[in-house]
This record gives sequence, C-alpha cells and structure tokens, in this order.
Amino acid sequence: MEAPKQDFSQTIHGIDEDEKLLAIIKRHPFGIVKLYFSIFIGIGASLGLIYYLLPTFVDIDQNPDVYAFAGVISVIIVGFMLLIAGIATVIYNASKLVITDKTITQTIQTSLFSKKTSQLSVTSVEDVTANTDGLFPTMFNYGRLLIETAGEQENFHFEYCPHADHYAKLVLEARQEFLGEREMELRRSGQMYAGQAPMQPQPMQQAAQQSAEPTQPPQPVQDLAAPVDQNQQLPPQ
Repeated sequence: MEAPKQDFSQTIHGIDEDEKLLAIIKRHPFGIVKLYFSIFIGIGASLGLIYYLLPTFVDIDQNPDVYAFAGVISVIIVGFMLLIAGIATVIYNASKLVITDKTITQTIQTSLFSKKTSQLSVTSVEDVTANTDGLFPTMFNYGRLLIETAGEQENFHFEYCPHADHYAKLVLEARQEFLGEREMELRRSGQMYAGQAPMQPQPMQQAAQQSAEPTQPPQPVQDLAAPVDQNQQLPPQ
C-alpha cells in the first residue's frame, strides 16, 4: 500500500484558506532598546577602563605598543558587542503571536537556532489576562499577554506585547464569535433534521407488519333478500 504524498509546504505557521487573519503581534521595541542600552553601557565601561586606567600603569612614551594593542582590543570588543546586538535583534523580532478566527499560534525564538511554536484552538481559551505593571510599560503601552487554556494544554505567555489589553479583548471576541457560529450551525442542522419527512416503510416491511397482525375469522353475511318462513315457530318468550 503506497503512502499518500505529503505537502510539506503546509506547516503549523501557515494559515488555512478558511481562516481569517485577525492580527500578527510582534514584541514591543522597548524590550530590544533596553538591550541596546545595556550594550552601550558595556562598551563605554570597557573603553573607559582601558583608556583611563591604563595610563596609571603604563607610560605611553616608553610603551607605545601597549596603547596600540589596547586600541585593537577596543575595536574587537566594540565589534563583538555589535554582533551580539545584531543577533539579539534577530532573535527578539522572530518571536510573534498570530491570531486568526479559529487558532492562536505562538512562536518563541529562544536562540539563533532554536525556537518553539505552539498552536491552540480559540475554543480552548479559558481566560485572557493583560498585565501592565511599571512606569515604562504604562508610558509606552506594552505589557504581558497571558492566554490561559482549559485542560492540560500549556498557557501562552507573550512578553512585551504592545497594546496588551486590546489584543486580550480581540482573543476573547474571536472565541465568542467562533462559539456563536458553531451554535448557529448546530441549530440549523437540528432544524433540517426535524424538518425531514418520516421515512415510508418498504414493501418487505409492510408485508412483515401485515403477517404479524392477528387475523379474525370472516363474519357470515346475512342475505336480506331470502324469503322468510311463515310457519317457523318463534322461540318462547
């Protein structure tokens, strides 16, 4: 028996033709800006330690090669920090949350060569919570979006979600709309089933029913046209 051919272009990341895309959520830029600021502080601290503390230990006139070597080390440090910033930017922007009218797909990029993708149906959503806690989240309108699921399915945690309260409402509305459409389909199917005419018994069924019915002996038929015998005695009263 030959196995059916597989279409490997259809993955969990794709959207089916009968689905309606509602939103693609990327993380707020403030999260990566914090990383940029940390890298900038690290570069500044490294260069400061080299160029401000080195003269106290080494005389520039007597050891010019040491300062040249320190300059090369500084360039290497800056290049390495910029490389880290570029990789972190790719990883940060790869994480996303895709919401359709039927499913919710979360992709979390944990490293340059590692990511985790999870998907759940909107009917599995139990509750949605948007947390905005702190000065910067309030100022720049981002927070944490928590999608709680029913049963043993893993909850979705999406950090640095922009407009978290708006997307929480969007998920709940998609769930309510999907459940409403399903209920209407069940009602229509029930009405169609109730409106069907009863099935007529087949000839063999009719014959079986007739054979199962008890038969009664035929009643004698009185001939009203027969002459009446006048000499016939009537029974005593």
